[in-house]
Amino acid sequence: MASPKRDNAKAARALVDAALQGDAQACTTHGIALRTLQNYRKLLETDEELAQFYAELSRSVTTQNWANELNLTLTIAIRKQGEMIRGLETNTAENISAVTGAIKTLSEIAITRDVLGQGVDDVGDGDAD
Repeated sequence: MASPKRDNAKAARALVDAALQGDAQACTTHGIALRTLQNYRKLLETDEELAQFYAELSRSVTTQNWANELNLTLTIAIRKQGEMIRGLETNTAENISAVTGAIKTLSEIAITRDVLGQGVDDVGDGDAD
């Protein structure tokens, strides 16, 4: 009796989750045995479709995680700079320079967010950004 065809998309998702969360958590999440996960990992070497699914999903998840972390970090930095600017009590040359520098930094952060954000939603769409 022939074994059922493997769902390569599900296998790729389990492999990506294993890379991010560890084998035990991925096995629990996907309801598979550790041996099955190990077999999926070995099949990456010979199954082109599985390898392609894994590469695309891994790139997409990694990019999205990185973008989310960047957004969180940028938001914290922006709030901190705002607090620092609002805390200035005098208009000394040093304070004016500090505010000007903060504005420049915030502008650079905005540009960075826009540029990096362009590649997040369309990862793997085949279009050059």
